[in-house]
Amino acid sequence: MLNKSVARRYAEAFFSIAREAEKIDEFQLELQAVVDTIKEVENLQEYFSHLLIPAKEKKEIAAKIFKGKISPMTLNFLMMVLDKRRQAYLESILEEYKDMANEVKNITKADLISAQEVPEVEVKSLQEKLSASTGKTVQLKQTVDPSLLGGIKIRIGDQIMDGTIAKKLEMLKTQLKQAKIS
Repeated sequence: MLNKSVARRYAEAFFSIAREAEKIDEFQLELQAVVDTIKEVENLQEYFSHLLIPAKEKKEIAAKIFKGKISPMTLNFLMMVLDKRRQAYLESILEEYKDMANEVKNITKADLISAQEVPEVEVKSLQEKLSASTGKTVQLKQTVDPSLLGGIKIRIGDQIMDGTIAKKLEMLKTQLKQAKIS
C-alpha cells in the first residue's frame, strides 16, 4: 500500500506538469520509454537500485542514456526520482500516470474473464455495449480461466458482472439448500 501511495504522489506531480504543458500523451510515452529502457538494458535496473551508488552517479548515467531521447521535463522528473531514491517505483508511477491519463480521456479498463478465448468480434461488440452503458470508452483485457466452466465474468473497477456457469451452479446449490421439502 505504501508503494502505491508513493507512486501516486509522484505520478500526480508529473501528471499535473504534463496537463499544464498539454503534453499528457507525449510525457506518458516518454515515461514508458524510460521504464522500458531500464528493464531492457542489462544490469541497469540493478545499477539504479543499488544503495551504495550515489545518486549523482546514477543521474550522470541517466543523462547519458536519455539526453536527447526524452524531453527536458521528463529527464528532470527522472533526475528527481533518482535524487529521492525512488527509482524502484518508476513502473508503479507509470501505471498511476496511465490511470490518470485514462481518467482525463474518459477511458476505463475492464477485465473479461472467460473459460475459453472469446472471438475478437464478440469482444468488440461487448466493448461497445459496455461503453454505451458506462458512458466511457471501455478497454477490455481478456483472460482465460478454465475453472469457470463456461460463460463470462466482467470486472470494471469494483463492479463485477458474473454470468459464468460456475456462479449459476453456486446459486442453484444455495437455492436447493434453502428449499423446503413438503
